[in-house]
Amino acid sequence: MEADITSMNPDDLVRTAPVIAKGAVALGASVPFTAIAKRMLGPAADEFAEMMRDQVRLYRYRRQLSCVQKAAKMAEEGGFTPNEVPSKLLFPLLEGASFEENEDLHTMWAALLANASSPDWSDGVRPSYIALLRQMAPDEGVLLNWLYKDALRQKERPYSPTIEWYVPDLRSTYRNLVDARPRTADNFHACLDALEGSFLIKWFTVAVDDKVIPKIRLTSRGINLVGACTPPKPAK
Repeated sequence: MEADITSMNPDDLVRTAPVIAKGAVALGASVPFTAIAKRMLGPAADEFAEMMRDQVRLYRYRRQLSCVQKAAKMAEEGGFTPNEVPSKLLFPLLEGASFEENEDLHTMWAALLANASSPDWSDGVRPSYIALLRQMAPDEGVLLNWLYKDALRQKERPYSPTIEWYVPDLRSTYRNLVDARPRTADNFHACLDALEGSFLIKWFTVAVDDKVIPKIRLTSRGINLVGACTPPKPAK
């Protein structure tokens, strides 16, 4: 008999994770073997295809379980007892986390789950954040997080009511952030365009010494998204 997974707490989720992983996998059509490949495999073609699907199920289950374990640790370190996460958030969130290969983004998924279970911060987790996180590339995530943290640092200065960054100055920061990802090192503007397309940052220009220089700032949506994907801090 399948587990009742319409409403559960994190402990129940850990126990029933294999059921969730198996049921949530959208396998689609059969593995598209060519005629030559089918001749090679013969009667074993269907068995081989099912084995591949099992590997997908196992991978996604492991990523889901890792997300839950990370979130549980965040809740423990945050000093709160998690509430049940509504199904509308829980299952799309776990599905998104199950496909995430990048550890930085996977940790953001876990933080989103932890905050969704928080008695104090759950109202800040919107269903639309799941779609934003699903389509986010690793370099977009790392730059967005850097902007958020840098804005928090600058807010400590009373003369910085609005946090903005000159785009040319951010290029070196971007290259340092993606140094371990050399293929993305030249995608600076593509990264900014993607963040702007999701309304997470805003482009504008300013005149400096008769030159027009582009600047960016985080939008309210960008600030709230990163806040929801940041591990919860202990309540004061």
